[in-house]
Amino acid sequence: MSEENRLCRRCGYPVRLNRDDYETFERMHFVCFHYEFEHRSGVPDNDPDVACGLLHCPSAPAARHKDELVAVVTALAADCSEGVPAFWANDTLPRYLEALAAWLTDRGGDYPIEDTWSGWEVAAKAMRAATSYEP
Repeated sequence: MSEENRLCRRCGYPVRLNRDDYETFERMHFVCFHYEFEHRSGVPDNDPDVACGLLHCPSAPAARHKDELVAVVTALAADCSEGVPAFWANDTLPRYLEALAAWLTDRGGDYPIEDTWSGWEVAAKAMRAATSYEP
């Protein structure tokens, strides 16, 4: 299907990102799909300015994602308070940082970073994954 035929049936604009998911999202942008189907179940009057509580809601404040990152970093620090835990595969700072860089680099392959993730979410997932990711 050519790009000019991939118009969002909700807003009418071309779908350029996530073109492979065009049919999955019922010929809409992910955001339009979210507001058309998912958002209305969690928000009275379907107000697009109110976060619906679903993961990846475009209306969610960035502060929530920042708080999640802070929670991940705090949990990682607590895990290491008495030494690196045995369940961490990357048990030195250089190995952990190497795994962190590798995880971020490899996200373009088999497990891509979702376009809907905020920078805070990417950082939180990467920091958690780097404890056991094998570059």
